Amino acid sequence: MRLGLATLALGCALSTAGAQSREVATQSRKPPTPARLALEQMTPAERRNSDISVEFESPDSEAVLLGREVERLWNGGQHDTALVQLAKLEAQVGRVAVGNSWRRPMPTRETGLWGGDVRIGNRDSLSDVVLVHDTASGNLFAVLRHSDEAPHWSVCMSANNGVSWEETFAWVGSQPTDIDGAAFGEHVYVAYNSPWENACQVRARRFLCSDGTADTFREGAVWTIGCYLDTGDTMREVSLVSGRDDSCLYLYTLTSGGSVWPCCTYEDWDFWNQGRVMVSYANSGLDGTANTGLSSTHNFVSYYDTSDTLRIYRCSMNSPQLCLSVLAGNGSPTSISAYRDTVICAYEDEAPSPHQVRYAMRYGDGDTWTIGTLSSVDTAAEFPAVTACGSGGFGAVYRHCTPTNQLRFLQRPDDGPWSDPVSTADNEPYSSRPGIVCLGAGVYGVAYLSESSPVVRGAFFDRSDWPYGVGEQQRPQASSHKPQATIVRGVLFLHKATSLKSQAASLLDITGRSVVDLHAGANDVSGLSPGVYFVRSAQAQAVRKLVVTR
Repeated sequence: MRLGLATLALGCALSTAGAQSREVATQSRKPPTPARLALEQMTPAERRNSDISVEFESPDSEAVLLGREVERLWNGGQHDTALVQLAKLEAQVGRVAVGNSWRRPMPTRETGLWGGDVRIGNRDSLSDVVLVHDTASGNLFAVLRHSDEAPHWSVCMSANNGVSWEETFAWVGSQPTDIDGAAFGEHVYVAYNSPWENACQVRARRFLCSDGTADTFREGAVWTIGCYLDTGDTMREVSLVSGRDDSCLYLYTLTSGGSVWPCCTYEDWDFWNQGRVMVSYANSGLDGTANTGLSSTHNFVSYYDTSDTLRIYRCSMNSPQLCLSVLAGNGSPTSISAYRDTVICAYEDEAPSPHQVRYAMRYGDGDTWTIGTLSSVDTAAEFPAVTACGSGGFGAVYRHCTPTNQLRFLQRPDDGPWSDPVSTADNEPYSSRPGIVCLGAGVYGVAYLSESSPVVRGAFFDRSDWPYGVGEQQRPQASSHKPQATIVRGVLFLHKATSLKSQAASLLDITGRSVVDLHAGANDVSGLSPGVYFVRSAQAQAVRKLVVTR
């Protein structure tokens, strides 16, 4: 009998061991998830430079501990062991996502591909770029949404006004349907979704404005859930709005079911307040803005609805108020910005032929909106972006659809007319909304994706005082790049630095004779004869060629 029991116990042990062996073999045969594959494909140098955080949800405390063990092993240099444990974690909880913070940020390498514009990071085949400016530190951030291949989004930072960029973070999970970023408090927040991991969640991470490193939330979490969607609903678009004046960050989500959900959080919170569905029948083009410069708690949200109408709402968490409805067709993006008593929204109008980029503007709290056109009436235009400048005025960019497409820029003083659009990008822009921010003193920064050359959908940065005007900031350039003459029709805009008494600027004719003393902002040159002129800065001894036309 004892022999029989011993034989039975041995048989059970062998059976258990065989089952465990088969389980391990089954796990090893499963194709790795994008997160594990991305870690496996890192070079030894990249592994040593990476610091990861594993992103998943599970009620199983053992799975949570295993996730922390994966992080501890990897960040401690035991990379192969960490990958084995990650495979076990995936077998328990399914797909996971991984955030990778570079210990030493990855600088942009291909400086020879910059041309006149500065490249942002080393990635190509991108889908979207979001440009964020932290006014407290002066640092610029670019949040890049990638194509299907990992990583799926990344964060780049510039600490020198856009002269150079470096990647600080990369995230791998599943392809987000949209992404947005905003500076709030001491952090830059990024909102995204990971539909294969959990399609009903809108997630957020945050990064220090000072150096771009990933930071935790109050209770040590590396990511939070900003919005829970109804079962069966998924995130289509997302907009982050920094309400600096009332210390609140807002998250608006447009869903596949046509709803817009509002959520908000505070800088020291780990959780978000979720309001009721704000609107229904929304279709595309979601964007939001705070009314910067006022102490009010309301924001403005714009989008296209299912009846091809542009709609603008003034809203708090649960009380949206319709401000404007304009029949505009089924455009792609809208872009809305506000400062003090002025609200401006740029949008695509598909009613005329060719399609136009228009803007709607409102002053004060009244119901009167002014509708104007930003693009040329004889050429199709699309993908506008607009921003209000804290020092007064507005800047806008859009895609000008010619055989070789252009990214066109124009600006408007607070109480003046729009300047003539000028081609601001050295590369042909891709069909996605560019990013635009005000850097102060009437200077604007622009980020966009290139079409195919010099990089297929690479991210690039430009400033409004680089292609024209006099500025002290010098940027790296390829040795073959030669500045082009600026074409001016009626109004010449200059960087603020040229208005200082010690940095006087003059407009010279072809003989070198001074014809106009220039100042910051708009200079009326409509009375000059058409021809070639030169802008000269006395202190920098810089000369810029321009052509005045009618």
